[in-house]
Amino acid sequence: MKYPILFSYYIISLIIVLIPFPWWYYSVGGIFQVFDSPFQVNIIFFGENLILAQILNILLNAFRIYVAINLIYGIILIARNKMHRYSTMFWLPIFYFIDPIILYFVFNYFLGQLLHEPISYPFLIIGEENLTISSQNTNIQMTIISEPTLLFWISLIPTALYILFLLKERKVS
Repeated sequence: MKYPILFSYYIISLIIVLIPFPWWYYSVGGIFQVFDSPFQVNIIFFGENLILAQILNILLNAFRIYVAINLIYGIILIARNKMHRYSTMFWLPIFYFIDPIILYFVFNYFLGQLLHEPISYPFLIIGEENLTISSQNTNIQMTIISEPTLLFWISLIPTALYILFLLKERKVS
């Protein structure tokens, strides 16, 4: 086989795409919970599943099928010793490192402006943090949980394999 690293990238990526479990868990005081991956999301607000998430899951499952088809196509081409680069599974885990930055700006700027009170949401939460919001002589304290699941850590394997493949290709060139 001409491209064993790329072949491994495609096989592991396909397995990850087909596993229907979340990559990350978020909770804001237990009131708002999100279990998500690039291919599905479950949003719970005050103990009730939101219909919006179910509608969004239709689109996310279509994306799952699209990615799976591209990965299968890549596997077939690599098995025939033909080069095929499809980097979606390289990028998806990287976007999860951008999520905390987005949440930081949403809490500190958008929500802070909405409440007309400064909020000091931590820049990066992995694990559990307490957030206190003071508004009109009232303190609101919430426990923020942001945790990657085992599947997220496994999803970094294709990212590493793709980088390894790119480095090897660059060395050959």
